[in-house]
Formats: sequence, structure tokens, C-alpha cells
Amino acid sequence: MKPEQRTLQVSDPADSYRLEDQVGYWLRRAYQRHMAIFAGVMSDLDLTSMQFAALVKLHELKAVSQTELGRLTGMDRATISGVVARLKKRDLVLYKPDPLDKRSRIIALTPGGESLLAEAMQRIGRVTDQTLEPIESAQRESLRAILQKMG
Repeated sequence: MKPEQRTLQVSDPADSYRLEDQVGYWLRRAYQRHMAIFAGVMSDLDLTSMQFAALVKLHELKAVSQTELGRLTGMDRATISGVVARLKKRDLVLYKPDPLDKRSRIIALTPGGESLLAEAMQRIGRVTDQTLEPIESAQRESLRAILQKMG
């Protein structure tokens, strides 16, 4: 056999890769489903899931810096900045001077923010129930534990 006739048959990895078998694909699909459910349940409140998360943490902590709020809600600096700006524009949050650092401001809920959060809290159980509806109740805690390990 001549050298030019010897060719290695190299398989293409893309030939055996199936998108539908990948964990990232299914995590994205589950996230998209959850976000669609959240948007549907909260649509008339004009509230995104990230805004909801910020309102929940602000209610829990009463007042916190924007940097800390971002850290606690898992949002990067640019994202939390936009979320807070949109909440402030709707008069749902306000800035207050930080008593520990006069150069800094902390964020707190307004009465309007508390009221909107109270309405959202009456609905959030439906979001969770609808999101988890395809999963048997016995498997739900396992799913939560697995997702927490991944986070």
C-alpha cells in the first residue's frame, strides 16, 4: 500500500453528540419553562423574576447596599444595577444614606414595594407548583437538593 493511500478514519465528535442528551440543554429548557410560568402568573404586576428576588431580599433585610443585594440574589454588578434602577423608577425602592458609611447608600423598600411584594407572594406558590407539576412529589426534594449542589 502506498503512503498516500493510508488514511486514518477519524470520527467526527459532532456525529455522536446529541443536543437532547446534554444536561445544559435540559437545564435551559427547565429554566425557560419556569420563566414562562413566572411571567404568566406575574404578568399584570409587571414584575420580573430578578426584580422579585430583589424585593424579597430587601423585605428580609430591611435595607442593604446594592453590592450586597447583588451578591445575595446571585446577580452581577450590571444586572443588579439595572434591576434596582427599574424598581426605583417605579417607586418600589428608595436610596437611603448608609449610617455606617456616609459616602454610601443603601436600598430599602417603599410602601409601594412592600405592597407589590405582598401581592406577588400570594402568587409565587402557583409558580412553584406549576414549575414542578411534571415531577412526582417524592422527587421534588431530591431535585432541590441536586440543584443546590450545582449552584
